[in-house]
Amino acid sequence: MDSLTQAALGAAVGHLCWNKKLGNKALYLGAVGGTIPDLDIILYPLLDDVQRLYWHRGESHSIWFVLLGSMLTGWLLCRYFHRERLSLPSAVLGALLIYATHILIDYFTVYGTQLLAPLSRTGFALGNFFILDPLFTLPLLLGCAIAAVAKSSLGVKANVAGLTLAACYMMWSFSIQAIADHTFRSALAKENVDITRQRTTAGPFTTFLWRHVAETKDGFLLAYWSIFDKPTPTIQFYHIPRQADLIKKITDSRTFTVVEWFSQGWWFAVDEGDNLIRVVDLRFNEIPSMHGQSYQKWDWPFAWKFDLQAPQEKSLFSILPDVDAPLHTLQLLTTRIRGGKNWYSTSGNIGTGAITYAERLQEPLKTQ
Repeated sequence: MDSLTQAALGAAVGHLCWNKKLGNKALYLGAVGGTIPDLDIILYPLLDDVQRLYWHRGESHSIWFVLLGSMLTGWLLCRYFHRERLSLPSAVLGALLIYATHILIDYFTVYGTQLLAPLSRTGFALGNFFILDPLFTLPLLLGCAIAAVAKSSLGVKANVAGLTLAACYMMWSFSIQAIADHTFRSALAKENVDITRQRTTAGPFTTFLWRHVAETKDGFLLAYWSIFDKPTPTIQFYHIPRQADLIKKITDSRTFTVVEWFSQGWWFAVDEGDNLIRVVDLRFNEIPSMHGQSYQKWDWPFAWKFDLQAPQEKSLFSILPDVDAPLHTLQLLTTRIRGGKNWYSTSGNIGTGAITYAERLQEPLKTQ
């Protein structure tokens, strides 16, 4: 999740554990503790792009860090900061909960975390939260704000209320994710499509919109469903070809190997011309700039450029999103959340190779 959410959650948990002993200092200590796992980025200047993908949300987001880091943090708090107020068990338990909740909500995002690093580089992710969700963050912030200024038990109650609302929203996300996943799978089951694997994840900034990606033998099917869609919605699946033949020259390179690992195979390639290939991680939401835009023109949070004429071991080149019209993109997204048209083309004209398994060229695959 984003840094503000992590700090707010850490502050709320810290206040819950230590407010009787430390008062409002518990908020500040919790906020600092909530950001510590994300400080792995301070080593970025020493790492190349390949190493950064392995390192971020690696060791500092593993269960080993939670266990060992909480013991070290608890000892430091008792030894150098609040030894007369905090007992060692209380300090360790508070740190344990702060670190554990940080890693837990990162696990809820599509990016996920390497829970077993460095023993295993397997990424674990549920995708029931977008990386930034105001409805999860705001109750935490409000509870912490009241706790910071209140002089009575009101602050404690407000903080507990904020945590409770955030927990309830988390449970809602699990429930509505299951409903969305069933909706997508039921729609696909009615079509003669050979699906290798599929996943349902939260849409941008909300759990009211859900995104489904299904892998086929030659590409992916992409669709959206909103809780505000009609009771019997028409699910439109769009085919995006993988185009694996474009990257045959680099499949054994160190740079592409880390992209394959990081994306967990959810990637497709686009020919950019001049021997340049763009490889996109499809797990992360696309960012269209206008309605009806070709998928080749979408921006993506995680995309990389490969030069087929460059040495295979050359460092990765990340392609950062460059949204031309962010307000228009937000308008498209808001309209889709409300149950309106998709924020990409409803005509199915999403570029070369955009054909459905019903063999209808340039049209979406529709199911009732």
